[in-house]
Amino acid sequence: MSRFFGDAVHAAYVVPDIKAAMQAWLDLGCGPIYLMDHVNPDARYRGVRNNPCISAAILNSGSMQIELLQPHDDTPSAYTEFLARMPQGGLHHLAYWVDDFAAVIARAAEEGVMLDVVQEFVDPQGAPFEIYVERAGQSNPVLAQLMLKGPVEALYVGVRDAAQGWDGTAPIRDALDLLGDTLDLHPE
Repeated sequence: MSRFFGDAVHAAYVVPDIKAAMQAWLDLGCGPIYLMDHVNPDARYRGVRNNPCISAAILNSGSMQIELLQPHDDTPSAYTEFLARMPQGGLHHLAYWVDDFAAVIARAAEEGVMLDVVQEFVDPQGAPFEIYVERAGQSNPVLAQLMLKGPVEALYVGVRDAAQGWDGTAPIRDALDLLGDTLDLHPE
């Protein structure tokens, strides 16, 4: 548990080959895996608006939720930055539900921990619903992803629920089915 953010929701790995990473988890008997393949979410990276092309896969092994992420283009993002440092991939972030981004960042600052916003995923009005933060001045950090429950909660809950008692059928499923119309991720 983080004293700033609470209990972690999932651990995420940025990988150079998401299909190979997904297969490795399936080979361990973990799944089903919900995939968002080649989507272009509205984002801001270090304050600059962009739409990186990424794939994201989410699965559970028991109560532990894992996210796999792969960038597919050179659009600056937290993912391309990570793979530039660690081409083989690795642990990128831990994710947390929060009610208020500013309040959480202020609480950390009161404890002497300054956080910089690295990347934000934003709704059509430009309001962030997920942000990545890193400790200011720290090189090669593991990021924290802070998420508001609204737009993406159904995805993470749906993945968790589908994993309970999974019998191995339909190992790869479309994550966009769990999101419904809550977000326009501009799939390719």
